[in-house]
Amino acid sequence: MKTLTEGEIRALIHLLGDDDIKTAQIARKTLIEARSQAEPFLEEARTSPDPHVRTRVYSILERLRLDELGRRFSRFCEMPSAWIDLEEGAFLIAEAGYPSLNRAHYRTMLDDMAADFRRRTDRSTMGRGRELIEAFNQYFFEDLGFAGNQDGYYDPDNSYINQVLDRRLGIPISLSAVYLLIARRLRIPVVGIGMPGHFLLQYNDSLFIDPFHKGRLLNRGECVQFLMNNGFGFHPAYLSPTPTRFMLVRMLTNLIQIYSTQDPDRADSLTGFRDMLTHSYAKV
Repeated sequence: MKTLTEGEIRALIHLLGDDDIKTAQIARKTLIEARSQAEPFLEEARTSPDPHVRTRVYSILERLRLDELGRRFSRFCEMPSAWIDLEEGAFLIAEAGYPSLNRAHYRTMLDDMAADFRRRTDRSTMGRGRELIEAFNQYFFEDLGFAGNQDGYYDPDNSYINQVLDRRLGIPISLSAVYLLIARRLRIPVVGIGMPGHFLLQYNDSLFIDPFHKGRLLNRGECVQFLMNNGFGFHPAYLSPTPTRFMLVRMLTNLIQIYSTQDPDRADSLTGFRDMLTHSYAKV
């Protein structure tokens, strides 16, 4: 693409407010293609007196930001699956909705939660099975107050880890992610179980934990019954540990479904993130 002059860029920004939607779309496409040149002028146009220009400028800048985040996400996805880190991936996804997210703040929050549980818990309990999980569930769901967001299940904030930590509300997989991140700091052997229709956790190959329902403990038979009752049938893989890469794919899929009607541009960007995770896996 040829280099644009300042005058051409300002003219294109002005055309974003054109009543003819096709003209505005052409201007948008050209400005996105000229991103490095156009970005300073787009930032300036955030305060345009024309509300259409302001709205469309915001949309373009958001697209440019997500593109840059996508490049960082691509580098993350290229790592071997064994090195894919749930915490890093969850923060990258959260940046899609919260660009100024303070990772250090939330990492410290997770560290403090783990340290607090360790202080409160008798050392003898830390080595026991069901008793340990019951103690951790009490701390996580009752003392800290994490819960399934029954009333606002399709709120995108249920899928952003910073918001789950702040609001103590989430959906099964995001609550599972927070639970796992604290459990790993405590060296409690918990894994994610990507069961169709409902994400669970599993402790030490024996107990299944339902994070959306206050850590309700289930046995294998109850999990199989859930699958059968909900029309999924049963396959042993349904109750196998879910690799981190595919936990992140599932988190992204939830957001894509929510944004597909609310914010198609954001849904497209997140679909690109998901594709990076799956395509990188296929190349390994």
